[in-house]
Amino acid sequence: MTRTREKTAGNHISHQGQKIIVHAPGRINIIGEHTDYNDGFVLPAAIAQKTTFQVRTTSSPGLAKVTASDLNETFTFNLQYFTPDKKNSWRNYVMGVVHELQKMRGRLAGFTASFSSDIPMGAGMSSSAALECSLAFALNELFALGLEKPQLIKACQMAEHRFVGMKCGIMDQFASVMGRKDHAVLIDCRNLGFSYIPCALGDYQLLLLNSNVSHSLADSEYNGRRAECEEGVAFLQKAGLDIDSLRDVTQGLLSEQEDRMPPAIY
Repeated sequence: MTRTREKTAGNHISHQGQKIIVHAPGRINIIGEHTDYNDGFVLPAAIAQKTTFQVRTTSSPGLAKVTASDLNETFTFNLQYFTPDKKNSWRNYVMGVVHELQKMRGRLAGFTASFSSDIPMGAGMSSSAALECSLAFALNELFALGLEKPQLIKACQMAEHRFVGMKCGIMDQFASVMGRKDHAVLIDCRNLGFSYIPCALGDYQLLLLNSNVSHSLADSEYNGRRAECEEGVAFLQKAGLDIDSLRDVTQGLLSEQEDRMPPAIY
């Protein structure tokens, strides 16, 4: 995040009167699939495509009004009483972020907000994380909540867990908040240690091809894969292995248990 006009891959904040504008990028992941929630390593990179949130305070202390400009949809909710939308719409990402921030810092004042994005939805480029992170940063700035980047990253991750029903790892939100231009981010998801890896590719480029086959992680088998990983850890622990996650399991240790494990879990 930066409060200047320096162009970076991470969140960018600008003040225009009482209105606050925040940009947060999507991401690609170079290597490390289903490893973040297993305490492993990932290597994502922020991209140029981003979500932009504009927020300002209002005279309605208990209400939030949010507009998805690209969808021409607006909804208003009471900041004290709100529950997840059963349709798993974009509203849940918004309400989830508000829920987590209020858990951390108490009731927010009324606000109005709008957002737009040039990140393709459902294309695996973390449009949802960009939405969450841009809103979280905007509200943190608007109401001077004083939350640091790691807290905002965690709040956005928990917003998906609790309001969207998506038990995601932390990679997407981390990459959106901490991305840096012309760099990938090597993240140790056990302790959130990270380092920037220069991506000076010269005459080469990384190409991300949109298949135009849309997906929603909340509706996919992602949660099932995570549950199977957790089942595998529990099985190996019962077998006497001193492990906390699949990160701790070597190929040798796994092979020793192959005949005792269900095939899918193995």
